[in-house]
Amino acid sequence: WNLELERALVEILLEHNTPYHRGGHGWSGEVWNMMVRIFHARHSYVKFSKYQLQEKEKEIKREYKMLREARKQSGVGWDEMRCMIQADAHLWDELTILFGSRINKFKSKPFPLFNLLGDLYDVHIVEGHYNFTSTSEPSQIAGVAHTETETEEVNRRFSHLLVK
Repeated sequence: WNLELERALVEILLEHNTPYHRGGHGWSGEVWNMMVRIFHARHSYVKFSKYQLQEKEKEIKREYKMLREARKQSGVGWDEMRCMIQADAHLWDELTILFGSRINKFKSKPFPLFNLLGDLYDVHIVEGHYNFTSTSEPSQIAGVAHTETETEEVNRRFSHLLVK
């Protein structure tokens, strides 16, 4: 896995982040099979199994949730340009107590998918399920224009990290 492939997976998940594709307990096996086929069509040089894509989704979701909670801690900041946690040494010690040693890799590792993952998970995590109301405005949940803008921003800011 690399940033390009992780971003590609997130983009496919966002494309299928609809009530039709994603129920209260996530995506069905049939939808996962479809997303795997799309992933392979877009990235034919890799052949990940459905299980591998599901495990990567779980991993980035765990990391997103951990970083989202870490950002809420008093004194902890977020560098938008570098997509990294900002904290003094004593705060990193507190974060390690709260989240375990897995948080420590983010002392030096950016997490450029943070905003895209917010589009994917925040409504689902906070609400526990999709809660739609009828409005005259188009839905803003994983909106295509917003997602494309976020993707372009990630591409621009982290193009040097992508494998060419």
